[in-house]
Amino acid sequence: MSATEPAISFRELFAYNDYLAKRWIAYFQQHPAALDVDVGGKTGAMRNLVSHIFEVENFFAGRLLGENPARPDPNNKVSRSPDELLRLHQQGLEKLQRYLSSANQEELKRQHDFGPVTCSSRKILAQVAMHTVHHWAQVAMEVRQAGFPAEKPQDIIITDVME
Repeated sequence: MSATEPAISFRELFAYNDYLAKRWIAYFQQHPAALDVDVGGKTGAMRNLVSHIFEVENFFAGRLLGENPARPDPNNKVSRSPDELLRLHQQGLEKLQRYLSSANQEELKRQHDFGPVTCSSRKILAQVAMHTVHHWAQVAMEVRQAGFPAEKPQDIIITDVME
């Protein structure tokens, strides 16, 4: 990527992820029954999907910081409250911000082994950002399909996370 190529920063992407997390946690505080919506598959309830989003943030942030965290257990169905979910998100976001504040181009190229896959720190950051957005879109669809009230769109264009 050249220095003049238009780009979005990881800080901006994680600011958007933070916007989405806070938006949805506030929604679940107003509509707690929405956390019990069955989203199907191994995930089960919505609260497990939201936990998964934040557990993945924490896992990858920990790997980037060299903490060697345990992989999230997809069978772990901890029933977290909206406040606990928000704390889990804030822990992951703090780790990601700490990593970004010290990372340079060389660090972004550092390779990480995930069994059959080896990838750069930069790719891990992209995975975290895209994984989170993907699942919040899934949350929006599941909430609407379960008959809960729709809120304003969650598009980045309506936020103030970037100019």
